[in-house]
This record gives sequence, C-alpha cells and structure tokens, in this order.
Amino acid sequence: MIHILLIDDCYPINTRNRKILTSLAEHYGEQAEFSVITWDRNNDYQQALPGYHVYSKVSAYGNKTRKLLNLWGYRKFCHDTIRRLNPDVVIASHWNNLLMVPRLDRSRQMLIYEDLDVPTEAYIFRKASSILEHWKMRQADLTIHASRFFTELYSPKHRQIVLENKPIVHVEPSTQPYTLHNPIRIAFIGLLRYREILALLIDAVRGDSRFDLFFHGDGHARQYLEDYAGNAQNIHFTGRYDFEDVGRLYQQTDIVWAAYPNKDFNVKYAISNKFHESLVYGIPTVYADNTRLGDFVSHEGIGMTVDPYSTDNINAFLEHIASNTLELDQIAQNIHSFFLQQTTWNEDFVKITEEIDKFLDKKKQR
Repeated sequence: MIHILLIDDCYPINTRNRKILTSLAEHYGEQAEFSVITWDRNNDYQQALPGYHVYSKVSAYGNKTRKLLNLWGYRKFCHDTIRRLNPDVVIASHWNNLLMVPRLDRSRQMLIYEDLDVPTEAYIFRKASSILEHWKMRQADLTIHASRFFTELYSPKHRQIVLENKPIVHVEPSTQPYTLHNPIRIAFIGLLRYREILALLIDAVRGDSRFDLFFHGDGHARQYLEDYAGNAQNIHFTGRYDFEDVGRLYQQTDIVWAAYPNKDFNVKYAISNKFHESLVYGIPTVYADNTRLGDFVSHEGIGMTVDPYSTDNINAFLEHIASNTLELDQIAQNIHSFFLQQTTWNEDFVKITEEIDKFLDKKKQR
C-alpha cells in the first residue's frame, strides 16, 4: 500500500489538484491511500471528508495580514500531520505549501513540488520568496510545472516535468464550423477579477453596435463591473455557470478575452486555462502581449494579443478585427490543426507515475 498526501492551502482544493488525485487513483487503484492537508479559511468545511486533515483558521482571501498571522499555526499543523501520517509521497501544491513541508527521510519518502504559480509579489518580496522556493526545491525529488514557460526560471539540475491544465478526459476537437455572429460576440469566461483592466475593455466596447460583450462568471469584481457598465445595451453579465456549461459558452462566442495583467510576473510565464479551452473548442482568444504565452500564440498563429492596460491599443485591436473578420476564421483553422498535434493530460501524466514508480522500486530494493 502506497500512501500519497497532497497539500493545498485552500478549501475546496483547486480543480487541478482534484484532477491530479483522480489520475493517481486511476493508476494505483486499491494499492494507494490518499490524504489531503488543506486550510479552511472561510469556514466552508462543514462535512467531514475521508482522508482530509483541515486547518481551520479564518483568513479571508485577499487579507494577507490575517493569513500571515495564522501562517505559523498552519506550518505547525502541516508538520505535525505529515509526521503523524508518515506518507510515502508528499505533493506540495504551490511554493507556499512547499515551505510547509518538514524535512523528509529521502530514502523512503518522496517530495513532489507542484509549481502551480511562481512568486509574484513586489520585486524585493518576490526575490526573497524565490530564494526560499529554490532553497526548498533542493529537497524535492520532482517538480511538476503547470506551464511550459516556468522551466526557464529553474535550474536544469532539478528533475522537472510539465503538466499543463488540459482536460482530464480526451476531448475530440470541435467539428462545428467557425461562424461569426452579428454583432461580433466577445466573452470573458471565468472568475471576474482584475477590475481595472476589464473596465478598459468595457470602455472600448460600450455603445459600439459592432460588438456584444459578455461576462460569464462570478467573482469579487462582478458588482463593480456591472455598476461600471451601467445601462450599456451591448454589455451583458450572465453570472455563475456550471463547469459542464463551459463548452456551450465557448461555442456561443466569437472571441474569448483572456488578456490578464501582464505587469504581474506570474502572468508573464503562466499558461492560462483559457489557452487549452481555446484549443478544445476552436475559438480565437485574446491574450496579453509581452508575455511568453502571447509571444507563443502570435508565432503559431493560434491567438491574438493586446496591451490590457491601454485603451488605445484595445480600441485599435477592435477596429482591426471589425475590418478583418477573415483573420478570425484563419486563426480558428490554425487552432484546429494545432490541437490535433497536442498530447493529452493522461499522456503527460504517465511521466509522473513513472517517476513515482521508480522511487518506490528503489525504496523496495533498499
């Protein structure tokens, strides 16, 4: 029996980590036992879940001071729980949680660092966080990167695998022909945040009869953005949606807006979930310029870029699109061809289970 423990300091744990646990369970079946350490920061943990070990201290998301005050207690909780459970494999999701792991017996315990996001605070704090992250990585047996572009930030001395957030089940590429609506439909699909740059998009589209702008989703910026949009007839807020609705929302859209704030260091190197969703559903998507993802989609002809902080640049982009709609059809065709060449989540995940199996085999031989 192999005991695998995952640490995620948010409850519920994020979708990606649930996918990782699902894939591990499919691979090991009844030969594995799973545990999760998590931090219930909003009193959301109401029903006990098997294998869950929950640190309960209210620390509202966005309140960094409150989180810092409770961080030492969370660290002690992680140390005590890991030592008590004595797992074979520990997966620390995000660099914050990597620092919460006590020194393990590396002859019989494997530490996997899941590099979900890179440190992204103001320069001095980011450098300090990065130093701590790289120091702790020396104890990790394997690093899993959520973006292909993260690898260039780390020494090749570390064992590294890229596992981007692709769909966990094989999805056939969309067979529906790409056709434009009139007006052209632009949609933001996901958690509504970054209100400053989304307000600039509203400014650019407001009252322009050539475009309809949709915000599908909820989040702390939703009320602000609704108020900011005012009575604009071509701007629509549809609210929270179920995961099963994502495909339908994409297929109702002509252009997906995924231009995140490129002043954020993590955004410069991250791979947006919207990138993989765009490939699956064949919908042209707009990303932030001056990012590794933006450079990549431009080079491959599978996406578009814009300066998310520039009203003039957004306006120029919309003018170009309205006058050159055939470009969107070409991008959709390019996306279809590109997607056919991509590996799946399961094909990528095999590399991780191979590393775990190698470690377990060595452990048996000792």
